[in-house]
Amino acid sequence: MKECCRKYLGEQFAGDEEVVSEIYGEYIASVKEKLGEAKSAISGKEWQSLDRVAHTIKGNALAAGDEEMATIAIALRSAAHLQDEGTAAELVSKLEQLSTLL
Repeated sequence: MKECCRKYLGEQFAGDEEVVSEIYGEYIASVKEKLGEAKSAISGKEWQSLDRVAHTIKGNALAAGDEEMATIAIALRSAAHLQDEGTAAELVSKLEQLSTLL
């Protein structure tokens, strides 16, 4: 578990490790699912879908205390708004790399 998430979730749930582990597990599953959706949206040039996916990743990351992931998701939303396929693909790649550390 990323230390930032352990600390944040521990504070939010008064150190209840069972709850922290459950929420963190849901966060990991969500990120993996949403990254697949982001790739599909980019390949289909579905910019509104990409924006929604990036918004969800951002929200889930913030809820788990993962500011690094949230920051990249915010940039991904901007790329979606600009319909910038190259930047969007690079950002999804960065998110994938970060997801391996979860």
